[in-house]
Amino acid sequence: MKKTLLLLPLTAPLLGGCIVPVSVTPNLCREIQTRDGLQIRLMFGLSRPDGSIIDGDDWQNFVDSEITPRFPAGFTVIDAQGQWYDAAGHRITREASRIVWIVAPSSDRNLQPYLKAIRQAYQKRFSQQAVGLAIQSGCSSFENVPVE
Repeated sequence: MKKTLLLLPLTAPLLGGCIVPVSVTPNLCREIQTRDGLQIRLMFGLSRPDGSIIDGDDWQNFVDSEITPRFPAGFTVIDAQGQWYDAAGHRITREASRIVWIVAPSSDRNLQPYLKAIRQAYQKRFSQQAVGLAIQSGCSSFENVPVE
């Protein structure tokens, strides 16, 4: 047991790029006739380093060219207010932001390269330090439910 705990900090960085779905509610997912999948949230700041804002047209062009082709089945864009610590400037920064919420099957082998490409494209196009990423396993359904 001690050896396992000692090795965990050494192996954890190796697992950083893995997407390992583990549903904590498999019975509930089956009962309500949904599928296991991943809920992915990408977090995009809308301020450039020079203080200018990434406007609605710039944002929509990015969505149309980078996100839509990779996730044509759909996603949700949420307007938000973000806060993060700027390590280079040693200050807390607040800015308007967008969250893109994607629900995808965990079996999709393109997820990792798609997410990496989207994040890198945004960082490069808008001179961003980072694009946030959060992934959770769960279940979902986008099928019609009969109305009683």
